[in-house]
Amino acid sequence: MAGGAQWKPYAYEDENGHLLGVSVDIARRVMELANVDVTFVTYPVNRLQSMLQKGEIDINYADALIWNSPQEQRHYVFSKPYSVVNEHLYFLADHPARKQSIEQLNQLTIGMVRGYTYWALDPAITAHRLDRLETSQEDALIKLLGNGRVDAIAMVDDIFNALVTSNHLDPNLFRQGAKLSEAPLVFKLQPQHAQWLAPINRAIDTLRASGELERIRRQYLPVKAGLSCAGLGTVC
Repeated sequence: MAGGAQWKPYAYEDENGHLLGVSVDIARRVMELANVDVTFVTYPVNRLQSMLQKGEIDINYADALIWNSPQEQRHYVFSKPYSVVNEHLYFLADHPARKQSIEQLNQLTIGMVRGYTYWALDPAITAHRLDRLETSQEDALIKLLGNGRVDAIAMVDDIFNALVTSNHLDPNLFRQGAKLSEAPLVFKLQPQHAQWLAPINRAIDTLRASGELERIRRQYLPVKAGLSCAGLGTVC
């Protein structure tokens, strides 16, 4: 079984309940070429992580090495990257901390999806310079930000841009803040399936060489942009 969390546009269900997205489409093609027969499912992040720990999920099809603890990195096996996502903090346009580095942030509440880990924020959270407010879905986070319930939210850039578009929000209401990570997306496999790694990596190489990886990305991400002081472009 290949599992992932729902995070549009990488993995989500359409109005008919069909699973699709950047990672889903790429994973289906990779598994087809690698001759690995799996069923694709999505779960909330906490449940997905619990199922992985219990060995009830064979593959996480949209993970990143840097999202895993050192212990997890030693336990699981990881494929070559098939895409890259960037994560930033996002503020309302007039928030006084929008231009600050993570080290400068103080006495702020950061919204994030329950179960997600942002290692860049951990020292400030441990030192009680930052508080976290967790929710189950990204949609709720952008509403909390708009209502001023949190000072900023932590989110993948592509997801934030998709939410702004799908909720018909003015991008000039927001500003991109400090960068949290640049995360190459990979397949995370249970160690007993390490023999799948070589054919999966070969399939990723084949799809990259043919341009199919990029074509799938562009199908869901036609515009590559981030919020800035002017709305879209470079970071404030």
